[in-house]
This record gives sequence, C-alpha cells and structure tokens, in this order.
Amino acid sequence: MPDRVAQMRKLVDYYLGYNATRFIALGVETGLFRALAAAPDGLTPQAMATAHGLDAQYVRHFLQTGYALELLDLDGDRYRLAEHMAPLLARPEHNSYLGSLAGFHHISGRDFERMPALLKTGGTYTFQQHEADFIAGVADVTAGIAGFVAASILPGLPEFAGRDDLAVLDLGCGAGGTLLALARAYPNARLLGLDVEPRSVELANARLAEAGVGERAQARLASAESVDLAASFDLVTLIQVLHETLPAVRADILAGAFAALKPGGVLLVVDEPYPDTVEGLRAAQSCAMTQFIERFWGNELLSLPQQKTLIEAAGLRVDAQSVPPPGLVSVTIARRPL
Repeated sequence: MPDRVAQMRKLVDYYLGYNATRFIALGVETGLFRALAAAPDGLTPQAMATAHGLDAQYVRHFLQTGYALELLDLDGDRYRLAEHMAPLLARPEHNSYLGSLAGFHHISGRDFERMPALLKTGGTYTFQQHEADFIAGVADVTAGIAGFVAASILPGLPEFAGRDDLAVLDLGCGAGGTLLALARAYPNARLLGLDVEPRSVELANARLAEAGVGERAQARLASAESVDLAASFDLVTLIQVLHETLPAVRADILAGAFAALKPGGVLLVVDEPYPDTVEGLRAAQSCAMTQFIERFWGNELLSLPQQKTLIEAAGLRVDAQSVPPPGLVSVTIARRPL
C-alpha cells in the first residue's frame, strides 16, 4: 500500500511529464536537438547561443534542464545528446524517431478542452472533424511506424524475400506514410491507398508526387469497406486503422481485405492493443490513455484476442501476433489460405 508521500511523488511526476513534453517539443521545433546531434563532442551554452543567434542565458537553462531530464549528458562544460537520443529526437528519417510526438501531444491536447461538454452529452468529436494541423501531426507521428513496417516487419516474411514488385493495398492510408515508406523500400511495387478523410488523401498524393513515386503509388478517397479489388494484392495493410473503424463495418473491412488478397497473400495489422483485463491496464498506461482520448473521437481499442477473432472470422489465418518494444503497438500477421 503506497503512503501519501509516494502518491504525491507520483502526481508530481505526471505534472513534470506534461512540462517535459512541452520542453521536448521546444527543442525539436527550434532545432536545438538537431544542433546537438550534429556536434557529437558536445557544445557549450555560449557556442550554441552564438551559432544559432539565441540568448545565452536561455540556452544555458535549456541545456541544464535537458541534462536534468537525462536527455543530455555533460562532459566538462560541453553538453551532448545522451545515448540513443540523436535518432529519437533529432533524426526524423529514423524508424525510432519520437520527436514529433511531443508537438502532437500539444495539438491533440486541445481535445481535453472539449471533453467537459462531451462528458455531459455523450457526443464525439471525430478524427475527421479535427483541424488541419492535427491531420498533419498524425502523419508525422505515424511515420516511424511506416518505416518500422518497411524495414523490420516485411523483410522477415519469406514470401516477400528477394522481391521488389509487391502489389500493396493500404486500407485507411491517411496521409500516405505507409505508401511512401513501401514505395521507397520496393522500387517496383504497385501501391494503392484508400481513406475517407479528404485532406489526408490530398496530402498523401502530394507527398507521393513530391517523392517521385506518384505513378505507381496513389491514394484514393474511398471507404475501406467498399473495396472491390478481387485477388489483386500480395499485401494488404491496416496500420493504426482497425480501432478507428465503427464496429458495424469491421467485418466488412476485413472481408474486403480477404477478397483483395491473392491466395497466400498477407494481411498486416498494426494497432494499439488494449489489455484483456482491467488489471492489465496498470502495465499498459499508454494504451489506457490513448483509449480515453480516442473514445471521445468514437474509437475503441481492441485486445489481441479480439483482433484475432475478427480477422479469423473473415476467413484469414492468423499466423503471428506480437507487441514489439517499447510496447506501443501490436503486430498481427495473417494470410489468406491457398
């Protein structure tokens, strides 16, 4: 049984986490973490302030606070990013990058201002109702998942070994992060994404065109459950989508995924796994908080057994389920039987 002081420390840690999130966002937005990543031997406060035209006293306190939060190390009078913090905070192209998540939490935090009224009415404020910076922020924070899929999950699937010509359908493609990552990883792939959010589809096609892959990778404004592309694809992906769909259409979406796959084709589902039991919430605080926030969007996280049941009901064979570290998402691999 925790004592009162332990409970006070817990609350103080939560409050500190809020401010630390804003601090990290500041370091990302101002380029200070990138500057530190470019100086592996470290920088003095004065050198950083002079190089970037910043106030030396503010920079000194920024670096000291980063050291206090264990984001930075100190060697003499020179500060540098702590071990592994460069890819996490300063390299957006890295699969492990989490820098954009801090800024997005500030944007998505506006939802808490709507919650008192929604708590009374039982209403929702859906994903599609959110502002443009929210839509763009989702694209940023999910880019690492797309890179993880392309670099770590798909290369481990034997049916795709040595191939660069996959036919891929991304259901709920959002702003095209998965399409872009797979187009880069598989230079002869043919990719199609579907989404119901017009701004996301427009952004996806703009990003694909800018990357020079627009001729073989496109996004289309259409619902996932409306798919009618019989036996055309080697791979169908549902990346952070299943929990965002209405329960009434999930079976139709997965039936469409089954129909779109060639025999032996792979369905890849990446989602946020909700614990099976209330007791399991203590070990899944991130998922618990995500569910609380997204409940006001109308979303419902699913446990791994729930995901498996839905996928198998569509006629697919679930071959593997896992929750890779740091435990924020689950990976389910299923196949259409031959």
